[in-house]
Amino acid sequence: MTIYVDDMQLSARVGPVEGVWSHLLSDLPGEAGQRELVAFAERLGMEARWIQNEGTATEHFDLREPMRQRALELGATPITYGRAVAALTRAKRAANPAGG
Repeated sequence: MTIYVDDMQLSARVGPVEGVWSHLLSDLPGEAGQRELVAFAERLGMEARWIQNEGTATEHFDLREPMRQRALELGATPITYGRAVAALTRAKRAANPAGG
C-alpha cells in the first residue's frame, strides 16, 4: 500500500483556483485504497469531499505544486504521469473489477 503523486504539473485554472496541478493516488483498489488516500490527503490539509472519480480505479485528488512537494515530504512516492499512472490504474481494475 503506497500513496503516489504524479508529475503531471499542468498549468490550469480549476474553478477559481489557478495553479500547476498533479494527482495524488493510492495503489490499493476499492475501499481500502480510498481510506488510505483520504487519510493521506487529510494529513495534507485537503478535504475528503475534494476526491475525484470516487469509487473508481482512477480515484484521486488534484493538488497544486506546493501541496505536491509537501506530499513528497510526507512520504508519497513520485510516479510518472502517463504510462506509469495507467499501469497502476490497470492493476487496480484487475484487482477489483467491480470498482470501475
